[in-house]
Amino acid sequence: MAKILVFDKDTETRGPMTAALAALGHEAVFAADGYSVLPMAAEHKPAVIILDYNPPHVDGYEILLRLRASAAHAAIPIVFSSATPKFEIEMVVLDAHSVGYLDKPLDAKQLKEALAGLLVPSKPAPKAAPKAAPPAYIPPPGAPLGAPPAVFSGEADLDGVRDDIIELD
Repeated sequence: MAKILVFDKDTETRGPMTAALAALGHEAVFAADGYSVLPMAAEHKPAVIILDYNPPHVDGYEILLRLRASAAHAAIPIVFSSATPKFEIEMVVLDAHSVGYLDKPLDAKQLKEALAGLLVPSKPAPKAAPKAAPPAYIPPPGAPLGAPPAVFSGEADLDGVRDDIIELD
């Protein structure tokens, strides 16, 4: 069960949001206003924060910036809940990572999909594949067989005495 911190200006969404999150097996914790989101995030350590995008007195994007500026909260996924079209929010939060979207009014199916994309159990980093041996030297057509020529230094062969340059003509 994940703890989800919710801040929404519409107090009538608390009941449906609590019920929808409980049905998904999560616990909802509500912030009273935008200014209490950071202190509550520090206290409850939520797995996801659902923010109203257009609350009064404080901007949802400003809350996002403050969360991302804090080392303790920078990695918490954010879901913006708004009647503002998703593409308008995306234009503002273009570079933000781990951001989801919910349309208002609340749709339980959309909430489930948004959380499923953000509440993915972390997997250990895959082990790096062993480095393959460099390919064997295959001389170009017409070049002598044997060891590869010296590495090209980037200098021009103006007098024709360099042996690390192969003419392709």
